[in-house]
Formats: sequence, C-alpha cells, structure tokens
Amino acid sequence: MGRVAFLFAGQGAQVPGMAADVKDLPKVKKLFDLAESIRPGTVEKMLSGTQEELNRTLLTQPTMFLADLAYAYAKEEEIGTPECVCGFSVGEVPALCFAGVLSEEDAFRTICKRAELMEAYTQRVAGCMIAVIGLAPDAVEALCDGENTHPANYNGSKQTVVACKAEAEAEFTAKVKAAGGRAMKLRVSGMFHCPELSPEAAAFEEFLRSLKMNAPRLDVYANLTAKPYEGDFARTLALQMCSPVRFTATIAAMKERGVDEFVEVGPGKVLTGLVARG
Repeated sequence: MGRVAFLFAGQGAQVPGMAADVKDLPKVKKLFDLAESIRPGTVEKMLSGTQEELNRTLLTQPTMFLADLAYAYAKEEEIGTPECVCGFSVGEVPALCFAGVLSEEDAFRTICKRAELMEAYTQRVAGCMIAVIGLAPDAVEALCDGENTHPANYNGSKQTVVACKAEAEAEFTAKVKAAGGRAMKLRVSGMFHCPELSPEAAAFEEFLRSLKMNAPRLDVYANLTAKPYEGDFARTLALQMCSPVRFTATIAAMKERGVDEFVEVGPGKVLTGLVARG
C-alpha cells in the first residue's frame, strides 16, 4: 500500500442494503446498536428500506453516516489507518468521527440534527442539484446567476454540481445544453451548499457549540477550505452547509502531501471515479 486517504461518500450514493456486508463486525455492531438507541429504526431502513425512502434527506444523512463509518472501520481493520481523510458533504461528519473529533454518539446526533435542519429547509425552498458534465468550472460559474443557481460541488475539471431553484431548472438545463454541456439531476431532495441555507447553517453552528470536539488523530480535510481542519471546527463544519464543496482542490492538496492511493468508504465508487477522471 502507498500513502492512503479515505474518502467518505456523500448524499446521492445511498443504496438499499448498504453496509449489510460489514454489519456483523463487532465495532460496526456496536455503532449500529448505539444508533438504534438514539433513533430507532434507522439501521433497519438502511438495510431494508427502498431507494425512494433512502433518498429523503431526513433518512439519507443518518444512514449514509452509519454506512460510511461502518465501511471505514472495516477498511481500517483490513489495511490499517489512513494518513488523512475527507468526507464529501454529509461524509464530513463520519470523517470527523473516524478521526476522533466527535464521539460516535455526538456525531450521530450531529448528523440527525443536520438532516432535520436540511429537511425543513427543503420545505422552505424548492430546488434540486444538477451535475453539469463536459464544461469547465469557470464556464459553469458563468451560467449561474447567483440567485436561482449557484455552483455547489467542484467535482472535477469537467464536472461541477449546481444548486438550482425548482423554477429555474428547465431554463438552466437549456443553458447548459446550449453551452455544449450535459445536465444530470441528482438523487437528492433539495438545493444544498448554497447561500439559501445560511439560516440553517447558523442554527447548526449553535448546536455544534454544545458538543465536545477533540483534536483529530489524523488530518481531516474540510470541504470549506480544502485544507486540514484547524481553528474553529464548529464554524467550519456549519459553514460547509451553505458553501461549495471544494473536492477537486482537496484531492490536489492530498496529492501534494504525497497521498497516492484513495480508498472510498461508503456505498459505491463515486468519489474514486471522480479522482480517476480528474
């Protein structure tokens, strides 16, 4: 093995039955039992819920947290502790837990709080996330108006995800096509990582300040800065909700420090696919 980074998968990667293949590991079983004591039924939904159920933010986030952390525990047992980690959006919370910043209990309560705030937000603001494929990030930025459409995830040199209000979806999709790109709607229930989420981010920060945060046992790269967490952890994690995910810059920073192997912990291979495509 080379110098390894774990990538914790984000919302949109959820699939029925995720983590079923690692659920019997003692550390994973303990985690799932804890989750059930806090929010009964979550593990059952993760293992046997339908795709439609898992796509609801209120369920997506807690189940992705559990699946990501379960796969990370399994992979650490298999290959050892990684040099550093990052999480994509939702994945940042299990990444922080894995690094020891938050206890399992506090981290699970954190993801449940985040899900509640974002689910309520989707009732307030109707929108979606659209992956723009085939256009450079600056070209996508030029298509966004900063009011109805915002760059939300910088995934690669030819893929940027845009947060889009429902009423602007058809017009924005047409603009992408006219510019020579392809627009693909993602399996999420709202428009995230944009300024519209600022009130929810403020409420999330207030919640986070009630928790004990520890120094990480390894570097956790923040979506907000594309650098390892330092300083005000609560503010960094809260602002992530209403700010773009800087995934491309994060991977570049990890490579610069010598990381040469990326291991996705979570269902699927979305993030390692993005790394491979650059």
